[in-house]
Amino acid sequence: MKLESEIRTKYQITIPEEIRVKAKLTVGDTLLWQYDEVHEDIIVMPKPKSFSEKLWGLGKEIWAGEPGDEYIRKERDPW
Repeated sequence: MKLESEIRTKYQITIPEEIRVKAKLTVGDTLLWQYDEVHEDIIVMPKPKSFSEKLWGLGKEIWAGEPGDEYIRKERDPW
């Protein structure tokens, strides 16, 4: 999906309706902006209401099938 917005004189833009609806953005939401210098891309994402809820479970596939304490024990044995 490629939609476009024009940068206005005060550097304001309008988020296309299709993006607002899909991202569930509403008036008062905050957006986070980041510039990726390696790929020269602008990254825009909605600021989560709760960072801990947004990150909950991140990387859980790493521990699939192996309890965390067992993994740590294996890592420490060579020390």
